[in-house]
Amino acid sequence: MTLDALILLAILAATVAAFVREWLPIDVVALACLAAMLLFDLITPQEAVSGFGNEAVVTVMMIFILSDALIRSGLIAKLAHRVAELSGETHWRGSLLLLGVAGVLSAFINNVAALTIFMPVSMHLAKHYRVSPTKLLLPLSFATIFGGACTLVGTSTNLIISSLASEFGFQPIGMFELAGLGGVLFVLGIAYIALFPMRQLPDRASPDSLTGKYGMRSYLTELRVPRSSRLIGRTALGERLSERFRVNMLEIIRTGERIAVDLRAREIEADDTLIVRGTMEDIVAFKERYGLLLLTEHKLSDKDLADRDNVLVEVQVAPGSDLVGRTIQELDFRRRFGCFVLALQRPSGVIRRKVAFVPLKELDTLLVFGPRQRVDALEQSDELNPVQEVELHLQLRPDWWIAALIVPAVVLLAAFGVMSIVESSILGVVALLITRCIKIEQAYRSINWAVIFLVAAILPVGKAMVSTGLAEAVGHGLVSVAGGLGPIAVLALLYLATTVLTEVISNNSAAVLMVPISLEVAAGLGLDSRTFLMAVAFAASASFLTPMGYKTNAMVYGPGAYRFTDYLRTGTPLKILFWILTTALLPVFWPLQPAAG
Repeated sequence: MTLDALILLAILAATVAAFVREWLPIDVVALACLAAMLLFDLITPQEAVSGFGNEAVVTVMMIFILSDALIRSGLIAKLAHRVAELSGETHWRGSLLLLGVAGVLSAFINNVAALTIFMPVSMHLAKHYRVSPTKLLLPLSFATIFGGACTLVGTSTNLIISSLASEFGFQPIGMFELAGLGGVLFVLGIAYIALFPMRQLPDRASPDSLTGKYGMRSYLTELRVPRSSRLIGRTALGERLSERFRVNMLEIIRTGERIAVDLRAREIEADDTLIVRGTMEDIVAFKERYGLLLLTEHKLSDKDLADRDNVLVEVQVAPGSDLVGRTIQELDFRRRFGCFVLALQRPSGVIRRKVAFVPLKELDTLLVFGPRQRVDALEQSDELNPVQEVELHLQLRPDWWIAALIVPAVVLLAAFGVMSIVESSILGVVALLITRCIKIEQAYRSINWAVIFLVAAILPVGKAMVSTGLAEAVGHGLVSVAGGLGPIAVLALLYLATTVLTEVISNNSAAVLMVPISLEVAAGLGLDSRTFLMAVAFAASASFLTPMGYKTNAMVYGPGAYRFTDYLRTGTPLKILFWILTTALLPVFWPLQPAAG
């Protein structure tokens, strides 16, 4: 192995470690990797910037916009709720119908977008059937992964692999070339979900009790304001209750009326009942300071907070949201959105103390309380996605049919070879903008720029692996380990290496690293590269073991009240099943044959 190959190997090892440990955002890590390769002259400046003009990167941007336009039309939401209406008498029929439709749609729109639409619907079904959301949400994530692997545009990973194949002189992936094997895996994957995860996942998340799910009952209580209290005539803002006592006033109950608007500036009156949030120590200090009465030891629940005018819901920080990296206090969340954030949940656990001072992360799930109208507006913002619905929004935009025509046209033009996917997707986006089906500002916001920079910065790694000889060295290593057992064994080892790697770094990064290795493996065996390239495509999308392995898995972690072990128990058999099936069926769909020439 050359010195350049060893240097690149060290850079990639540090990059993988940074991805796994989350020392920096993934796009920053990818840019740092790019800078390191430039520093050691492993790539030229032209190669370093080539990713930003790569067809796959441009296509991914266009697909983000097309997916967003289709979602904004209201058609997908209406279809999702129609599925809920047709769910039947048992939750099995309803759940499987929902998973099937979500999976099929995720083959044509961004997986994250599909899950964003179907997650609230699945929560609605869980409540309707009195089933724990824990049994539905992770299967829903898996279904979108199954569907995304079936077409070229189903996931950005397939677009990247197709683009890399073209750059290395091979035929790009066809629009529906993956559909045969992808369809088999989709059907078997849904069958596995129905037989095992939907039966064995615990009843951990309750569809009705968010206070219980977030462990908030010890943090919520009622206080009565007696006529002798020093708080009468004063306001929460004037007394700086949140700063001095770390207590938030959520509602005032006055003569039977619940007041939740403009609380900070509203004067407290005698006999008011205050619903407050805080630790018991802070609540007791507040109570003693103002001579308030603790009404009851009864733990408040969702029903005690929600009524005709106010509601308790979950929302999720959207990918690429401007809220990421900022705290609730910095955002002045209460003034900006008119709602309280009571707690937040992420894979590391539920945060209830000092929530206002915690920097928000992408896909954090927030427990929010506020007036229904303000919560409704909050859910319609581009910064936060609803997890549970207050009402079912089924209105179609007047121009919904434009997006419904353009998006399928983009797919069909590419599928029949009339033009490439990058050409058809650009034309589709331009058509949406000209018809004003989507505004240019909305188009910019719909693009997940972290993904774009990640892909653009990591793509030159493939070229560096080839030019330094690292891909050849690793490829020969795989062949030497399993080559004596035949090409099927090498194929199995390649799939296994890719699918393990994709659990610890992003799917796109795993694909970029493994595509040049797969081509070297095929060359070392003297076989056509297509079978090995497809092994990487399917393996890179098979992320089932961790919430970090795939963004949809991370999205359901908080709403489903999952634990890390739930992913391992549910995903490990599925991972093994897909490994065996894909290895066995790849030569059926893409026969192992000698390389041309």
